[in-house]
Amino acid sequence: MLKIRDFARLAGVSMTTLRYYDEIGLLKPISVDPETGYRFYMMDQLPHLHRILAFKELGLGLTQIAEILDESVSPLALQGMLRLRQAQLQQQIQAEQEQLVRVEARLRALEQGSSLPVYDVVLKAVRPITGVSLHPTTGDLADQTCWIDSMLKRHGVKPIDHLLVVHTERDDECTPGSVEIVAPVDGRDADRLSTHSEGRLTRYELPAFPHMASTLHHGHPALALPAYQALGTWMENNAYTIVGPRRKIRLRREENLDDALTEIQFPVEKVP
Repeated sequence: MLKIRDFARLAGVSMTTLRYYDEIGLLKPISVDPETGYRFYMMDQLPHLHRILAFKELGLGLTQIAEILDESVSPLALQGMLRLRQAQLQQQIQAEQEQLVRVEARLRALEQGSSLPVYDVVLKAVRPITGVSLHPTTGDLADQTCWIDSMLKRHGVKPIDHLLVVHTERDDECTPGSVEIVAPVDGRDADRLSTHSEGRLTRYELPAFPHMASTLHHGHPALALPAYQALGTWMENNAYTIVGPRRKIRLRREENLDDALTEIQFPVEKVP
C-alpha cells in the first residue's frame, strides 16, 4: 500500500485533490487508519485516477465523470457530453479569436500614432422593450419628445427606462417618417396611453437582440456623426453587419444639449 503522499507524487496530483475525491466518492482510498486518519492507496488504483484526470482534461465536470465511471452513462450519452463540450470549446475559441482581432486593431491604431479612441464600442445583449411610440411628422424631435413627456405625466405613467429614438430606415433622423420615438412603459400603461392619445401614440414592441454594438456620445446629439462612424469602423474591423433598426437612447437629457449623454446601438450579427 502507498501513503497518500506517495500516491499523489506518483500520479502527479496534490494530496488536497485526493482528499477531495475521497470526500465526494470519486476515488476512495483502499483503507483509512482509524486512529490517525491516514489514507492508503493501492498501485492498482492508479488507472482509475488516470481515467478521472483524462476526462477532467476534456473539461468534463466531476459529477459527469462520476456518472461515467459508475457506468451509468451509455456510450451515446457520453458522445452527447463530448459533443456539447466540443461546441463550448468552439465558442470559446471564436470569442478569443474575435478578441484577438480587436486587440490587433487597437495596436494598429496606436502604432499609426493614434491616441485612445474617443468612442469605445462594446458588444452586449439587450432585453425586449414594451412601450409607446410616436411617429414624428416633422424633424423637430425635441418638441415631440416634450409632448410624450407631458402625456406620460398627465396620465400618471412613469417610464420604466430611458427614451429611445429608433431608426426605422437608414435615413437621417431629421427625415420625417424615418424614426420612431419610443417611451418604455408597462404593457398596461402602453394600452391605456394608446387609447387616450387620439391615435398619436401606439403600443410598440422592440425585440431582444443577442448582439448589440454600442457606443456613448457625450455632447450635442446633432454632433454624434463620429460615434456612428466609430460603430461602422468597428463593424468593418470585426466582421459584423447591421441586422435591424438602429437605436439611440437618451441617457441624460439636459436643457443644455451640449451636456447630453446618448447611447447609440446597432443590432449586429457576425458576417459568415
